[in-house]
Amino acid sequence: MAELTAETTFTILAAPEYFEEYEDLVLYPENAGVNAMRELRYPGDVLPPLVYESMPDRWENFDSVPWTNRPMAKSELTISSAQVVQWPGYLPDRPIREVWKGTDNKSKITASFLRRLHEYFVNPPISGYITWWPKDRTEQGYFIVIESLQVGGQDITVFDFLALRASLVPMEVTFQFRIVGEVGE
Repeated sequence: MAELTAETTFTILAAPEYFEEYEDLVLYPENAGVNAMRELRYPGDVLPPLVYESMPDRWENFDSVPWTNRPMAKSELTISSAQVVQWPGYLPDRPIREVWKGTDNKSKITASFLRRLHEYFVNPPISGYITWWPKDRTEQGYFIVIESLQVGGQDITVFDFLALRASLVPMEVTFQFRIVGEVGE
């Protein structure tokens, strides 16, 4: 019987240089919200805490966390096609808006609540930040800077004589601010 043998010599080289990339994914929990009311608090309790008397009908750029940090994409035409580039950074300074949708004959907030919001708006703190607690969405509080308070869709405040006598504000009210950080950071 014939016996066959074979032999191979090979050399193991060092692994070639490699790159490892990773991306932090942001996953949002399902959140139908709870019945807790939102709050504003002034630093040092100079103004009393303001607990919302009713929830806004709609709001922008916030769910369980701020939705103000979207990545940016840009597209440019080329000779034969288009070049699309996505930058993973973000612009953190998109505003949060809360809107109570009153109409000419329907009020969503009282004059008292509007006056308290206006006090917070026209008295920005000298040091520190006003805190916003969206307790219906999360337990996290946020440091904010208030930008505007509009009644009737304008930067001027419109009042109605008969409604105001009943302590009502029968127009759309928009409260706009920017988040500058998380409470507890």
